This record gives sequence, C-alpha cells and structure tokens, in this order.
Amino acid sequence: MMKHILIFTIILFFSSQIFVKAQNSVEYTPSNGLRLSYMGSVTYPGFKLGFERASKSNAAPGQLLSEKPFTRERYISYSLGVYHHPTFHDNLFAQVEWNLRRQRNKGMYYEFAPGAGFSRTFLQGATYGVDSSGEVSKVPMAGNFYALLSVSGSMGYNFSLKGNLPGKVFLKPGLIFLLPYNKLAYTRPTVEVGYTLNVR
Repeated sequence: MMKHILIFTIILFFSSQIFVKAQNSVEYTPSNGLRLSYMGSVTYPGFKLGFERASKSNAAPGQLLSEKPFTRERYISYSLGVYHHPTFHDNLFAQVEWNLRRQRNKGMYYEFAPGAGFSRTFLQGATYGVDSSGEVSKVPMAGNFYALLSVSGSMGYNFSLKGNLPGKVFLKPGLIFLLPYNKLAYTRPTVEVGYTLNVR
C-alpha cells in the first residue's frame, strides 16, 4: 500500500510541471478550498474530506507573484475522516486544524498544522459484556469516544498560481493522539495524499 502511495505522489508532483506556464506576473489571492485525500494509518486505508477557509495572509489582494518570493498564509480547516484497521478498529473522527502555510511564488508550499477534535472507534470482531446479573451478551457497535489531538507537516504544489488548474496537490504525514486511552494517549502515525479544489 505504501508503495502505491509513493508512486501516486511522485506522479502528482511531476505532472505539475506539465501544466506550469512560463509566467510569473499573474495576480494571486489566497482562496478557500474543498479538500479530498487518501488518509492511511501507516498501511491501513482511509480517506478524509474537508473544507479549508483562508483566514489571514500577507499577500494583498491582486498582488503580483513576482513581488515576493513567498507569502505567509493562515487557514482553518474542518474535516471528517475514517481509517480501517482490520484487526483492531475502524476510527471515525471530526477535526479542526490551524494551517500555517508558506506559499512560494514558484508554486510549492510548506505547511505545519496542529489540530483537535473527537473520535469514535468501532471495534473489529465480536465484543461481549456481562451485566449485573452475570448474563453475557453481545455488544452491538462496540467502541469508544475519544478526544483527538493531531500534528502534521505537509508539502504541496499550488497549480492556480500559474493559472492552469484551480487547486493544489499535497503530501501530508502526521500523528494523531486519542485520549484518554488506558489513562494515557494512543498514538497513530498517518499519511495523506490529496487534492484541494479552490472555491471563493
């Protein structure tokens, strides 16, 4: 699975060069975006759907790309995600992230994003409980609610800077923490590969 993710990522980033026009004088204004990504927990598959809202930028509306080597942008993103761990649980979660982005005028961007939210897990396999009278019964949709914290770093390419495609591709490794988990925190590495479609 990881091999396929890496191949897909390489194709996305190299394909960006096909669409880049040799111009650096188009106007640039950060925009909101709809995000769709493959989000795996290491080798366990999942996906994530969200919306990012531009909240701050040091790029003035209509600024020419050639005026600065990069702009600092801030986004708030809201998303729903799920991944499937076949021998442990399915994890459905809602998340809010504060995206601290540095957008370079050539198209590449880099980002750091802390986040928070909540999670609902669904245990794999049959789960049984014992009531106060000692009777054993199967527990339907067994699982738990958790608070969720996350941290990630990403790199991507913004096609819209050159006026070719209305969006961005990105690669985003990160960590999620579920707590309290056995009085501590459960840590799970994740990786996202996706596309953000610009919307106004």
